This record gives sequence, structure tokens and C-alpha cells, in this order.
Amino acid sequence: MYIKESAFRKLNIAYIILSSLLGIVLIYGIINTMVSLKYETDKEIIDLHTNLASGYIKQTLEVLYEFLAYVLFNILYLLLMGHVKIRNTRQ
Repeated sequence: MYIKESAFRKLNIAYIILSSLLGIVLIYGIINTMVSLKYETDKEIIDLHTNLASGYIKQTLEVLYEFLAYVLFNILYLLLMGHVKIRNTRQ
């Protein structure tokens, strides 16, 4: 099945927009989790539950950072591939 170039371009733009929105949501999630980590570890009484919760929050931050890197890589890849495709069609 062949996809027309105009449909492919619209699909590419929609994917970039959705990826950008997802990136914004991920950045919000990272900031929210960092604030939670700050308040969770600032307690004067350190017990097992606080250590367990801070470990969970640190793992969540790690996953959010990795997913954000994946989304940014996808956006960059699509932008570069679209630029290369436009350049090749002009020649």
C-alpha cells in the first residue's frame, strides 16, 4: 500500500506535535517528581518507609528521563528525515 506524500507529511507533522506534547507532559512529570523527592527526603525522621519511598521516586525519575530522551530523539529524527526528504525532492 502506497501512502501519498501529502498524507505522509500530515502524519509526520501530527506525530511531531504529539511527541512535543508528550515531551511537555514528561517535563512536568519530572519536575513534579523532583519536588516530591525533595519533600520526601527533607523529613527529620528517617525510617524504612522514607527510604523506600525515596528509592521509588528516584526510579520514577530515571524512567521519566529515559523516556524523555527517547521522545526527543524521535522528534529530532523525524525533523532530520523530513529535511533530508525535502532536500532530495528539490534536486
